[in-house]
Amino acid sequence: MAIKVLTKNMHIPGLAQIEVYESVGGYQGLRKALREYQPADIIEIVKRSGLRGRGGAGFPTGMKWGFVPKNIGKPIYLCVNADESEPGTFKDRLIIEKDPHQLIEGTIISAYALDCHLAFIYIRGEFVRPAKLLTRVVDEAYAKGYLGRNILGSGYDLDLVVHRGAGAYICGEETALLESLEGKRGHPRLKPPFPAVVGLYQCPTVINNVETLANVPHIINNGPEWFSSIGIERNTGTRLFGVSGHVVKRGVYEFAMGIPLREIIYDHCGGIRGGRKLKAVVPGGSSVPILAADQVDVHMDFDSVAKAGSMLGSAGVIVMD
Repeated sequence: MAIKVLTKNMHIPGLAQIEVYESVGGYQGLRKALREYQPADIIEIVKRSGLRGRGGAGFPTGMKWGFVPKNIGKPIYLCVNADESEPGTFKDRLIIEKDPHQLIEGTIISAYALDCHLAFIYIRGEFVRPAKLLTRVVDEAYAKGYLGRNILGSGYDLDLVVHRGAGAYICGEETALLESLEGKRGHPRLKPPFPAVVGLYQCPTVINNVETLANVPHIINNGPEWFSSIGIERNTGTRLFGVSGHVVKRGVYEFAMGIPLREIIYDHCGGIRGGRKLKAVVPGGSSVPILAADQVDVHMDFDSVAKAGSMLGSAGVIVMD
């Protein structure tokens, strides 16, 4: 039976409205984080959960947060990478359109953990409707006291800005995103220095993608041990797979990390369209190496796909006959 974490409420009508989201437990993770934990506690909880980034190479999220220097006299920024421009990838858009407050709540908790007081959601320029929706959702969060000054009486302040890009594939790369956010051309920066030390406006910055941060409220609500019990060792939690191409049933599917690619294609997506023979699969968006048909038994986690010679990346699964 499929495990649902990020998509479990997406069938509920009106979920993008804040009152509906609250009725199914929304923002309880934020309340718990502000009431029970210090920022360093949140980072440790995310480390223990084993959450890895859901946008590219799968770097451990809590470890990434831990690299941010403290008490250096500069503000810390959090940037949400919603520039989902990788061909074959469309799972972040699903979160934004169906359950956007899940992303907002995860962003606020993550910003609190980082001692960040100004965060940005950088959204792909072509996502006109999702950008308008996010702007409304952020306004709702301000009106309810989840954003702004003294959030829920905790003394913590946070402002959140939705920023539309100008439509450039390269801005999905985190340093190009930062350049664009500063009003420059979206060209990648040389590294080091890394954004955690010298990022937006030359200040410490964390960049995480939409799916990564949407997991954070669930980790806070249910505990790191719950999250780490899903999936396999070093690849914990669920993953959203955007399946497209020559399968019978295309769409976004949520499975525990480590599910075999064959099971996704044949058991859940109805097999190859027209009864044709599988030729190849792109496992993580069109920029990653292609897997041949005889590699279809690979398990869909970061390490197994890397061992097979490709990358899980954005989990955009493109099936070819």
